[in-house]
Amino acid sequence: MLTELADTGERKSWSGYQASFWAVLLTFSGAESDRPAPGGPRPPSGAAPMQWSPDAKRRYFDSRHALREEVDTLAARATEDPDQHLAELVRLHRVLTVRSAVYWENRTHLFAERVRSLFDDGVGLARRLSQHDPTDGTRTLARILIDRSTFHTAACEFGPALDDFRQALSCLGEAN
Repeated sequence: MLTELADTGERKSWSGYQASFWAVLLTFSGAESDRPAPGGPRPPSGAAPMQWSPDAKRRYFDSRHALREEVDTLAARATEDPDQHLAELVRLHRVLTVRSAVYWENRTHLFAERVRSLFDDGVGLARRLSQHDPTDGTRTLARILIDRSTFHTAACEFGPALDDFRQALSCLGEAN
């Protein structure tokens, strides 16, 4: 499908609701990396962000600022001691990326520009992890490449989506 889209583009102009479906799937797939604080409302799995309770939205989206600070602090530690901190940095960065992408998806038609650098930075971090820890890091790199591939697809950037998907398959040792 991505090969065809990359070659010919989308045949039909959509209203943009596909990105909303992508945001739901991204939230669902990002849940494995997320470790929400106990005691508060969590977003319901599989529900569009517009259907979340106001408390769940506030808690989920407002956490982006604290996550950004935590990612920035951990980045320095990961440079000094990658054995101890790099995998956690990659995990936290993915949480930040997912929350930011879901936040911006329905707020502006420029959502891709608001989160593109987060997806790119996440791939860069995952590449570092893959070089540092080829076994676990390579699987993580594949997952983050797939995240970025789905982002490119939601943004109707099918060539880059296909490239990332092929790289992910290669990381997993699958023919593409």
